[in-house]
Amino acid sequence: MVKILVVGLSKTDAGKTTVAQAALHALRDLGEKPCGFKPKAGNNIWYDFDVVKESLAQGRLYGKDAKLLRQASQTDLTEETITPVHRLWAEPPTEFRSRVMELPFFILDRVTLSGEQPRTVVSVNKTLPFEHGAETLLGQLYVNAEEVLPISTLKDLRMFEHRFFEQAIALAHRAITKRYDSLVYESYADIALPWLEITVLDLVLGVEPGRVAAYDPHKWLDACGLSREIHRDVEISTASILPLMKPLASHRVPPVMRDGVQQELEPRIHSLLTQTLPR
Repeated sequence: MVKILVVGLSKTDAGKTTVAQAALHALRDLGEKPCGFKPKAGNNIWYDFDVVKESLAQGRLYGKDAKLLRQASQTDLTEETITPVHRLWAEPPTEFRSRVMELPFFILDRVTLSGEQPRTVVSVNKTLPFEHGAETLLGQLYVNAEEVLPISTLKDLRMFEHRFFEQAIALAHRAITKRYDSLVYESYADIALPWLEITVLDLVLGVEPGRVAAYDPHKWLDACGLSREIHRDVEISTASILPLMKPLASHRVPPVMRDGVQQELEPRIHSLLTQTLPR
């Protein structure tokens, strides 16, 4: 099984999903049967309202990344399996941005436990001091969820995460690996390792606007482990890993029109995979 990790070298809009799609296509061209997997994701109701409304109208919640990975994987698995943990963020009004809030400005978490009879659980932030614009859309999601749990304190949130996140990710991972012989993991934001149970990789692809670089997977995992020992419970960013790494290879990617991104990128990803994957 070929396992590739795609990470962002910048915090936002690095191009991770676009590179993950290209990696899925390249692996298929190389004779593999790949599937994408993004353990955790999130989107903002203000900036991503189209896909939020689309999914909530079905009594579900998923993001654009999960939808694109599912399409590129050519799978009948659901977006909730591709991304078992999804957070819907609110955009706070200006007067609230400087306030110290115990909880981050999220609306809810949707967690799906895969299996023969998938279960969805939802945590709802009860402390938001403003309307977030999805109040009337959330009803069907709540109806379809097995549990809807109120979150009022940071302790509540940590208990919810501890109870459900790891289990949901492990179950989704198991469901995917039963059916596919290769995996493309996509991280979130600029996090160097999206799931601590990723312990075997064949390649790491780091992406930022204008460049995609390939890194040694063993050195990447070692650097993540070392950084985690130092920083303990803090999520490890790619910025803390990069000083310890040297790319195996890299490609510049010029700015292109949106409808030409894949055509421009796929040959470069194919080249990186053939140069660096073990044979």
